[in-house]
Amino acid sequence: MNKLYRLLFITLFIITISLNYYFCSENNVFAQTDQTASKLQAANNAVNKAFNTVLDAEKAGGNVTQLLEKLNIAGMLLAEAQNAFNSGNTANITPKVENALQIADQVNSEALNLHEAILVESQNGFWLTVFFTVVGAVAFGFSLFIVWRRFKCFYIKKLFGAKPEVVENKP
Repeated sequence: MNKLYRLLFITLFIITISLNYYFCSENNVFAQTDQTASKLQAANNAVNKAFNTVLDAEKAGGNVTQLLEKLNIAGMLLAEAQNAFNSGNTANITPKVENALQIADQVNSEALNLHEAILVESQNGFWLTVFFTVVGAVAFGFSLFIVWRRFKCFYIKKLFGAKPEVVENKP
């Protein structure tokens, strides 16, 4: 009977260890998959945010050619990582996702800086245009005043120098 208990204990112990190994390894795979999927989602969100920021900078009038090239590289890295994740090859996903995330963050900050610079430049251009318009209007008004005074003086001198004509009144 003692051998039977010992055999039963060893069997239960082996079953417990094998079930523990099975469930723990499955949880690790699920956790790794969830972590990789969340990294892919975070990188995808970062690329989308960077694209929208670049679009705003382009609408403001900035030259975004280099930013789009960098964003294209980040998109290619993200696509490669997504394809590797979908195929089950999880070996090179993390470096590609991290590179895509880093490039997207860099593009986002550069696009924000470009957008701010374009806004400041356009605001400066607006105030410069207002200044030159006001100065030009004042100068034009002043020059018209000077020309009017000269013509007025010339006309008055001509008027005083004219001889009166006699006109006959016929009833």
